[in-house]
Amino acid sequence: MQLEATGRLEVIGLLINEACRACGLTRKAVEYYCEQGLISPFVAENGYRRFSEREIAQLKKIAVLRGLGVSVPDIRTCLGGDGARAIRRIIGRRENEIEALREKQALLRQFMETQDWDAVQEQLGAINAKQAILDRLLAAFPGYYGKFLAVHFARFLGEPLRTASQSEAFDTVCAFLDGVQLAIPADMQDYLDDLLENWDSPVMQEATENLSAAIKDPGRYFHEHRDMIEQYQMLASSEAYKATPAYRFKELVRRFNAEEGYDDVFLPAMGRLSPAYREYREALEAADTIFAELMENG
Repeated sequence: MQLEATGRLEVIGLLINEACRACGLTRKAVEYYCEQGLISPFVAENGYRRFSEREIAQLKKIAVLRGLGVSVPDIRTCLGGDGARAIRRIIGRRENEIEALREKQALLRQFMETQDWDAVQEQLGAINAKQAILDRLLAAFPGYYGKFLAVHFARFLGEPLRTASQSEAFDTVCAFLDGVQLAIPADMQDYLDDLLENWDSPVMQEATENLSAAIKDPGRYFHEHRDMIEQYQMLASSEAYKATPAYRFKELVRRFNAEEGYDDVFLPAMGRLSPAYREYREALEAADTIFAELMENG
C-alpha cells in the first residue's frame, strides 16, 4: 500500500493469479498456505488479496521447500528463524525414513520369495518400532547430539518385540522421549554445531565402533591408548577445561540424565527392549570398572 498526495490509500501488490505465476504455484496451494498462516497478504476493501514483494519472496521459499518434500509444520519452523537447525532435524528424520525404506524394500524381496506373512509382519513391526524411537530421539535431543544418539542406539534396534516385557519397554521408551526435551542454550548449541559440523553418520559410526573396541578388550585398549587417556584425564580435571563450552555441555547432559529419568527410566527400558543393548550396557559397566582400576594402579 502507499499513501497518495490526495490522502487516498492506494493498494499495491499482486493479485492471487499474478502471485501464482510469479511463484510457480497453483491458486489452491497459495490459498492453503494463507489458511495455514505461512503468509498473510493484505485484503483490500473489495475482498481481493494483494501479495507484496515480501510475500512473493516467502511463497518462492515455500515452493522450494515443498518441492523438497518438507511438510507445512516444518516449513513454518524453517521460516520462523530457526532455518539451519530445522533443516538439520528434517535431514535426520529423512535419513531414518530412507533407511527404513531400504529395510522394507529388502523385506518385500524376502516376502516375494517366502510368502511368509507372519514372519514379514513381525519384521515390519520391528522396522516401524525402530523408526519410531529414532524419530523421537531426534525430537527430544536437538542438533548433532540427537543425531549421535540416533546413530548409537540404531544398531540395538530392529529386533522383533516378541515378549510382553519388550512391548512394555517399547511403550516406556516412547513415553519417556515424548515427555522430555533437552534445552541447550543458544551459545552452547552454536559451539556444538561448529564442533560437530563434519560429523556425518559414517564418522559417528566410526566413533561408536572405537567405543565398542574399548569395551571388548578394555585392558588392551588402555595400554594401546594410555598416553591419550592420561592426557584427557589431565585436561578434564583442569580449571581451564571447566571454563569451556564442552564442560558446560557435559554437565548439562549429566544433570539432565540424572534428573529427567534418562539414567533410571530410559536406559533400563532400552535394556528390556533390546537384549543386544542389555549385553552392551553390562559390558560397558564392566569396562568402566576395569578402566578405573587401571587408572588408579597406574
